[in-house]
Amino acid sequence: MEAERKAPSLLDLCVRKAIDNLRRVESVDGVDTPLLRRILPHCDLEQLTRIESHTATDLSPVTDVLWKGFYRRQFGEEHTGRVADRMRRAGARYGWKDLFKAKTKQQKEVEDRMVEALTNKCRARNAERQSRAIKRFTKVQPSSSCKQSYFGGGSGMSSGSGYKNPMLKKARMEVDIQARMEAPFCRRSCDQPTSHGQPPMRTTAILRRPNLISTNQLL
Repeated sequence: MEAERKAPSLLDLCVRKAIDNLRRVESVDGVDTPLLRRILPHCDLEQLTRIESHTATDLSPVTDVLWKGFYRRQFGEEHTGRVADRMRRAGARYGWKDLFKAKTKQQKEVEDRMVEALTNKCRARNAERQSRAIKRFTKVQPSSSCKQSYFGGGSGMSSGSGYKNPMLKKARMEVDIQARMEAPFCRRSCDQPTSHGQPPMRTTAILRRPNLISTNQLL
């Protein structure tokens, strides 16, 4: 049975060799159309684009149906049918290569706008997060009065700073002033000796402070 097989012709061998090396083919000028119809359907999108761009001869009579197939695979059967129906009703005739390029450009522009919108949204979200972080950091910062009180810069309770009511604060300050004025006299009386030569009896001065009255009594 092997002897009965027909040996491939030289033309078939050339076509097969061209198909196997399509990744290296650029120009097909001078190749007959019947041969192109056998070779070019084996091209992928990148190979067909390269061959057409390097060939001076118009290949659209052969490649238009190939571009329609790429359009269908890229954008779907339903969309391809709608485009063909619109051209038929409008009486227009466009090459599928041009339609493929136009649709690809349109799709890229839409994708670019979507990417830009998402990028702007992410930037706005990050800016909002940074603004919130700065506001939280500002809120927890101690004020100058808090720092002064924490490091000992405040006047303390002895000066009446602990009383919110002005009258209570004034009464406390008067008591403190009176106590400081009477303290030297108390120490001097305690240090004087008695007439019998006995050591002086140490006395303790009791500072009487006025009872703090309530806010309601002052009003």
